Amino acid sequence: MTTKDLLISDFTDPAFQTMFKKYFAEIGVNIKDWEGLFSEMNTNNGGNMAYIRQCENEPLGFIQFTFITLEGWFFKERLGFIREFWVAEKFRKQGHGTELLSLTEKYFKDNNIHRILLTAEENEQQFYLNRGYAVCDYIAAKNNMAVSVKDI
Repeated sequence: MTTKDLLISDFTDPAFQTMFKKYFAEIGVNIKDWEGLFSEMNTNNGGNMAYIRQCENEPLGFIQFTFITLEGWFFKERLGFIREFWVAEKFRKQGHGTELLSLTEKYFKDNNIHRILLTAEENEQQFYLNRGYAVCDYIAAKNNMAVSVKDI
C-alpha cells in the first residue's frame, strides 16, 4: 500500500474537501454552504495548513493546523494549534494518524514552534497521551473540551 502525503494551504483542494465532508458527516455536523466554509478557511489563512494523506488516490485522512499566539501583559508565545484531525475508519489503528501527527509536529518544529495545543473528545484523549501530549487544566478552550499540550 503506497501512501502519499501532501501539504496544502488551499482548502478548495478536492481531496481535502472530500475528506473534510466525510469527517463532518461522521461527527454529525451538517453544513449548508460548503463552498462558503472552504472559502472562509482560505480567507482566514493566517498560516492555516493541512497534510492530506491518500492511498492510491483514495482519501485516507487529514490533519489541519495553524499558528496561534497566546499573549499576556508582558509575554507572548507563538504556538502550534491542531484544528481538525481525521482518518477514515477503515484506515484507523494502522499508524496513519501517528504519521500525520508526526508530520505536523515536524512542520511546527521546522518553523520554530516548540509547543502544540489541541482539543479532543474524551474518547480521543488516549491517542494523544500515548504520543506525549498532556491534558492541561490551566488553559480553557471555547468549545469546553479538554486542552492537550505537547512541548516539542
